Amino acid sequence: MSAKSDSVQNDFRPVKKVLYEGLREKDVGITEYSTSVPGISGILKHRISDFQVNEINLNGDVVRLTSRTVPEKEEEVFEPQDYVDQTGLCEPHVEAIDEMIASKSVKQVEIGVDGLTKEDRTSIHKFLSSKYGTKISTSTNKDQQNKQTIIIKLAHLVKNDRQTWPKSQPEYLHFVLHKCNMDTTQVVSILSKQLKVKVNMIKHAGTKDKRGNTTQTLSVRKVDANKVAKVCARNIWTGNYEYKDATLKLGDLKGNRFQIVLRNIEANNDEVAKAIYMLENNGFINYYGLQRFGSSIVSPTYVVGKSLASGNFEQAVEHILKPRPMESAFETDTDRARAVWWETRDPKNAVFQLSKKNFTIEAKILRSLAFNGPRSYVNAFQVIPRNLVMLYLHSYQSLLWNKIVSRRIKEYGLTPIVGDLVLNDKEFVDPTIEDVETEEDVAVLDDIKFPEVITITEETLSNYGIYDVVYPLPGCDVRYPDNVIGTWFTDILAEDNLTSEKLMKKDKLFSLRGTYRKFVSKANDITWSIVYHNDINDDLLLSDYEKLEGRTPFESVPDGAFKSLLVEFSLQPSNYATMVVRELTKQDTSSHSQASLAKMSHKREIVDEENIIKKVKLDES
Repeated sequence: MSAKSDSVQNDFRPVKKVLYEGLREKDVGITEYSTSVPGISGILKHRISDFQVNEINLNGDVVRLTSRTVPEKEEEVFEPQDYVDQTGLCEPHVEAIDEMIASKSVKQVEIGVDGLTKEDRTSIHKFLSSKYGTKISTSTNKDQQNKQTIIIKLAHLVKNDRQTWPKSQPEYLHFVLHKCNMDTTQVVSILSKQLKVKVNMIKHAGTKDKRGNTTQTLSVRKVDANKVAKVCARNIWTGNYEYKDATLKLGDLKGNRFQIVLRNIEANNDEVAKAIYMLENNGFINYYGLQRFGSSIVSPTYVVGKSLASGNFEQAVEHILKPRPMESAFETDTDRARAVWWETRDPKNAVFQLSKKNFTIEAKILRSLAFNGPRSYVNAFQVIPRNLVMLYLHSYQSLLWNKIVSRRIKEYGLTPIVGDLVLNDKEFVDPTIEDVETEEDVAVLDDIKFPEVITITEETLSNYGIYDVVYPLPGCDVRYPDNVIGTWFTDILAEDNLTSEKLMKKDKLFSLRGTYRKFVSKANDITWSIVYHNDINDDLLLSDYEKLEGRTPFESVPDGAFKSLLVEFSLQPSNYATMVVRELTKQDTSSHSQASLAKMSHKREIVDEENIIKKVKLDES
């Protein structure tokens, strides 16, 4: 092994086995708040139903599942035309075709057309289409003797039903998807298998959170609503079917509407009202939330991104394949493969630990190394989906952005300063890399033109508020602020031996263009209520599906043992709801911190029950 490889190995000494806690906000630069009022400490996402998301479409309407009725598919109105078959070959077969249609026979009718010109063959197809419409399907094939034959079958027997799609009906079926505790990508995969269409045929405007109940619009081309309605999968419901002339595209949304439960809050009602009032008036720091950085504290996505941005593909592979003790509830074949790779650096031995059905990123990389050799590290990133490579890179950018913003607040507060940047195009929304799944989505992202940014001057300073200020994600195509904060970007890149110029790579896959993001954002149309309940696990919010089924909403229990906050608000597509919750609670939104709060509540519940039992016994005695 080379000296370079030895140095890489030394950088990755085995990790001590400790209780896994995961990333916390301070690990990714999230440290500041927009308000100074005390937090209304509460538990986030205690139940799946505590986090509900509804997409807001381009018309500004909140997307909801309100109907599962399937619209009738329009029947094509066929009027026979007097189209003449110039060849005269069809007439002897008309009776056989009529009989095939009348008897719904699976047999096919064949017309020999060998030696005919393309124009003559087209003439036959047009004649048959004019006479029978969408009842039959015709195709030109070659028989066993390599002679050309026109094959005529009943249209419904042909797998490709595009030929039978009514011309009067729009091609794209739009429908509402309601899912529970599932990734959008996972749902799309299930739909593609059951509908028998390719994954990239199913379009959506953006992905939605896994842990929660979410509702959004999807579209698919030339698929009947009945087929979608018959999809059978747990925690997936579809409805509100509508045929339209255009497909849904990535970014075709105005934002998302959130309904969130914060359980077991400790603040009184006046404190809650004040905290929400301050949130409405001061907004929240538009940090990239913990979801952006993965769940591993051993190898967060940003460390992989930093290695890729530096062009160190070997180190990036090492980060991905580094063993992660205590991060899984039980040992998997991926864990075993990582361990073997770490001990031996032999990809073939590591691959031997993997099941054939393992298609994780680690598995794909190890198989690539086994095939191409351990020195072909760059090839390993050509075999994984491009959007995942982009996620690693954008995670690194997001970390730097968070750190710069936190420092800016500490030193300059929450007012614009001379040299800050604002958008000339106020409608621009930071594209969400999490939504990019297919090559088409990548192309959409690549084609986005960055807006013109304007520098705030002494003369224009009074024209702008804090909601106008944007800061760039480091990249080769962005401008930095014309003040000291601009030098911070240069300095923070230099700490990793990088410059903006170095972020431009010959291979476009690994280039970082950068983008702009609002410094502070607002939660719009906030509504809230307090609910009291006696069981910490009570379902306090109904999902769209439960409302459609007519389930009765939860009613607050007077003098209930627990007090929870139900809050609802709308955000732009690139904003994180967890950052809104963080501003209200003034507590870490990491899963470990929330689990600790839930554990404390459970202990309190047990103590309360014990005290009630003791009191009852005393009263009885």
